[in-house]
Amino acid sequence: MLKFSRAARAVPLPFPFDETAGRRPRERRVDGVEEGQKRYDGVEGERGNGVSHTNKRRRGKDVEAQAPAQAPPSLFGIELRYLVCGMLVLQNTGAVLLMRYTRSMPGETEYMTQTAVIMQEVIKGMTCILLLLKGEGTLSSAWAKPGEALKTSVPALLYLVQNNLQYVAVGYLDAATYTVSYQSKIIWSGMLSVLLLGRRLGPHKWLGITLLAGGVAAVQIAGSKQAAQSGDEDAAGKAVGLVAIILAAMVSALAGVYFEKILKGAKVGLWTRNLQLAFYSVLVGYGKLASSPQGEALRAGRTSFFYGYTRMTWCCVAMNAFGGLLVGTVIKYADAVMKDVALGSSIVCSSLASTVLFDFELNAAFAAGIAAVIYSVFLYGQRAHCCGALTPPEN
Repeated sequence: MLKFSRAARAVPLPFPFDETAGRRPRERRVDGVEEGQKRYDGVEGERGNGVSHTNKRRRGKDVEAQAPAQAPPSLFGIELRYLVCGMLVLQNTGAVLLMRYTRSMPGETEYMTQTAVIMQEVIKGMTCILLLLKGEGTLSSAWAKPGEALKTSVPALLYLVQNNLQYVAVGYLDAATYTVSYQSKIIWSGMLSVLLLGRRLGPHKWLGITLLAGGVAAVQIAGSKQAAQSGDEDAAGKAVGLVAIILAAMVSALAGVYFEKILKGAKVGLWTRNLQLAFYSVLVGYGKLASSPQGEALRAGRTSFFYGYTRMTWCCVAMNAFGGLLVGTVIKYADAVMKDVALGSSIVCSSLASTVLFDFELNAAFAAGIAAVIYSVFLYGQRAHCCGALTPPEN
């Protein structure tokens, strides 16, 4: 039996002696993590990993905070979203001005518009083939599902009619009136989406449609008064141009709604879909040309397919083909707000360029109509308040 000295017994300890004092008791380890660590976190950890939900959320936030922000895609130091929107403004403005030039200037109107429409689809299709071969190495995706590809023939026919109507309209209308009037396709798109898709439009969209209709009407009335005051003898031609551009807008809206109703949910790439559209457009367009009087003249050798083509004609064809491919690129790299800004900018640029190149007189009524159309584009997309302050889109 051990004996302690009197001195040792005379010095009492202030607390019961424990050789583990000051250290946390050793806990049983579960899957490499001590159970005490689980209780220390305040939330019982999941059995099998020993990490609490609190730690998971905390660690996830730390990783997000430490992860560097990914830089947006750019080219030559310019973000692609700004670059493609700038290109869209130039394309919309340039295409209208070139079409107007080639259909109104002496020595430039000899070419057949049907061949121009076919050639722009050929250029579009060849571009899509090159992009598909570069990206996928094959064209099998375009015809993997013949039934789905055949559905594309309907909008291809509609777009073919639209393009021909646009050439008719731009031969009688100035570039500014043509550009503003063509925006009436938003009106028809809204109405057709209600009738065919069963969609419900909010008050912003209905107000935008009403304002757009008023703006287009103001522009057309201002143009008619200006033509009457200047003694323009081609008033009937201007009426034909207005009817053609309104019909083109209706056909364009119908094609867009058809795409959404019939082809929605189909997992088809952008370039594949454009290739299908170009193929059927060329097929239908050439069939229409062959059955027309121009086709008979071609077969008889009295004319040629490229008769009347000039450098400006080829520029017009290439610009329209480029526009058909650019829209999908804008949707991919930019958002709807930037697309609306580009559209409004192209309207302004077309109007200003018309005053310089085609002696167009921009009066106050016409300017008010342009402003109403531009604002209605934003309003229809619910990008603006009624008071006029722009707001960012909701995520």
